[in-house]
Amino acid sequence: MKILIIGSGKVGSTIANTLSLEKFDIDIIDRDELNFEKITNTVTKIKGDVLDENFMLNFDLEVYDYAIIATDSDKTNLIMASLFKNLNVKIILRLDEMENISEIGIIKNSLPNVVNIFNRSLESAKLATKLIGSSNYYEADYFGKGKIEVTGHYIDMDEEFENIKIKDIGSLSTILVVGILREGDLIVPDGETILKHGDYMYLMGLSSDIRNFKYSHFEIKGKEDVRDVVIASGDATFNRIISNLENINLKIIEPNREKFEDFRKNLTRAFVVNKSLKNDKIFKDENISKDAVFISMTESDELNIVLGLMARSHGISKNIVLQGDNNYDSILESLGIYRVIDPKVIVANEIIKAINNDMKVSINYMFGGKAQVYEIKIPDDFIYIGKKLSEINLHREIIIGGIIRYDNSAVIPRGNTKIEKGDRLVIFSTNESRKDLEELIDPTLKKSIFDFFRR
Repeated sequence: MKILIIGSGKVGSTIANTLSLEKFDIDIIDRDELNFEKITNTVTKIKGDVLDENFMLNFDLEVYDYAIIATDSDKTNLIMASLFKNLNVKIILRLDEMENISEIGIIKNSLPNVVNIFNRSLESAKLATKLIGSSNYYEADYFGKGKIEVTGHYIDMDEEFENIKIKDIGSLSTILVVGILREGDLIVPDGETILKHGDYMYLMGLSSDIRNFKYSHFEIKGKEDVRDVVIASGDATFNRIISNLENINLKIIEPNREKFEDFRKNLTRAFVVNKSLKNDKIFKDENISKDAVFISMTESDELNIVLGLMARSHGISKNIVLQGDNNYDSILESLGIYRVIDPKVIVANEIIKAINNDMKVSINYMFGGKAQVYEIKIPDDFIYIGKKLSEINLHREIIIGGIIRYDNSAVIPRGNTKIEKGDRLVIFSTNESRKDLEELIDPTLKKSIFDFFRR
């Protein structure tokens, strides 16, 4: 399959680097060569301005099966989509500034080869809807159609874990500790690793085992009949979707007078307040309960983090913060933020699944910006089919933490577990070891496809 990606920012480069694992023939266009440093050498990088008529006239668009149009400009994306209107090329389109979801249908009617449109506010709201409705007060990335989970756990919540070797903790016997975030550094542990105060563990296991662990070591609250939800600012699309949820009491705190008036007029199911968010007293003044879901959706990443921390200091367990382009990955998970929403990563992941439903990347956990978890279908000619894991010379910072078999059963593998034809592997890999991961999947490749993840 031949794929063209227009735009090499966070969305485009995440898509390119992930799809490259399955040997798609990928070209990516951008006018800024600096962005190409983030992208694997197995992707063909083309420097050019897609709004330059002379450049596009010399470009053969008909050779592609898919065009993923993912720049940061809606105007540019729509212009590019129109160029493919009469071609037999499937279009996946990113549009961020739509004011109404109905616009998706209008665009698809005018551009019939647009097969998917992804909007960051819409995708973020879908995720937030799941978080609001969840009875779990922990979050996880789900792989293998929900059979395998990756979640986080603070050592501080279990003092009996401190100064103990991982191999000596009975409740972890069926769960893999794939990483430990310690003072901003990511450690890939083994059974001899001693846990310390302040550590944040990343756990991978069958969903049933993870849930049993969390029941034993974390407060799981029952789902409430009616839940209070508070949104700090937000945008029209996000707030409209959340306001239409059943069984919630929604309050929106909006400091901007114009946006406040718009929300109050159009979101009739929400109680909208016009107040500054830069004041710790906001939680007391607005009587925000500890059982509320608090969502920080301002345009400032820094303010969102501060609001999330203030919510935590007021005892609010479900504090959710939006993060944009600033890179605070190395600290966020260790601060006790319940959930970080990165709209661009969410959109990239949805586009990846639209191309290949057997692939995905972790969107909930950032591993301090130093690692990633992938779900990858092995090729039929994978050289390790029939081999035990103990017979594969894995880099010590690569962990095959889960296997989804051809019949969709899930396995947490051990050393004697064999790789079988048709398997999908759930793999944890640090940024530094991802050249080795590439060569594990395809030993004929010699250059890293993971340059994007080296920061």
